[in-house]
Amino acid sequence: MKYITGKYGWLLAIACWLLAVSCSSDSSGEQQRSTGSPLQVVPYIAAYQSNDALSRRAVSDGYSAYIPNQDVAIGLYLLPEETPSVKTLRYTSGAWHSQTTVANNTDYTIYGFMPKKDPISSSITQNAGNVVLTLSNVDAVSPDDICFITGVDDLVGDLLQGQFGYKGKSDENYIRLLMDHLFASVKFNFTVDTDYSKLRTIKLKSLKLTTSSAPMTATITLTPNTTDAYPATVEFISQGGESTPATFFESTEGEQIPTTTTSFVCCFAPSASSTLSLVTIYDVYDSKGNLIRKNCEATNKLPDLEAQRGWQVTLNLKVAPTYLYQLSEPDLDNPTITIN
Repeated sequence: MKYITGKYGWLLAIACWLLAVSCSSDSSGEQQRSTGSPLQVVPYIAAYQSNDALSRRAVSDGYSAYIPNQDVAIGLYLLPEETPSVKTLRYTSGAWHSQTTVANNTDYTIYGFMPKKDPISSSITQNAGNVVLTLSNVDAVSPDDICFITGVDDLVGDLLQGQFGYKGKSDENYIRLLMDHLFASVKFNFTVDTDYSKLRTIKLKSLKLTTSSAPMTATITLTPNTTDAYPATVEFISQGGESTPATFFESTEGEQIPTTTTSFVCCFAPSASSTLSLVTIYDVYDSKGNLIRKNCEATNKLPDLEAQRGWQVTLNLKVAPTYLYQLSEPDLDNPTITIN
């Protein structure tokens, strides 16, 4: 497997979701059902790695519980259905909730995406043995690691990334999911120049990734197979208009940039890699802790990142004045941010 260092680095980042429980609805919304067979999702790990089939292989993480650190939702289609509709598995208030039910001894294939949130909408069709999952209104930049997912057949022995399937049971309804990244990502490593930090403190208030690329429709063609061949092809089509900027960090008080490294990650469509800009808002304090400049803004046009789906690019950014050893007050109060 090919690994890239230096400018390119990998974030072994994203784990799949666990424990979605059948429930009923009442006036307060979704409510966990006290009886009946639970529908659970076994976690798998996908990594930001090279864009070849082996890097997408499902790796078992057992039946251990996965508890998200924030509210999340995934959308699933269970086929066959005459009129497929997306089902929501939602983690809120410390528990999984779902309106999804499964029939005992019924064979399903399962497809979906996450996170399930506005403005993305979805549809699914079947054509000549393939399943086409369409995601519309997908902004070209996103703070979320958008993934498409498939159910992987629960077989004895190795699990095959192309072998989709699930049989409903009267108990222990575990669904194994294989995830894949729809986007690439960029990791920003911020540092402050050591000499400059003796005179000024920089606190980040906001980080925003912008692009001139339009929102897109993502067409994902999934081809089940028993040969362990990579089962998906993805096509992006521009819908026109403007993508919403992706705010991937915000802090009212601000987070101090150290002389070591603090890191932040945002995702983007590969087709947008040459049109990205980073907008940084920050406060400047003097050596005594007095706020001397508030809500300063710096915009950096990023180099063409040339990234593919599932890749992560690392950019190193340093905050420093224009003249490091002969500091003038404008240089002190209006530091530049440079990208290496």
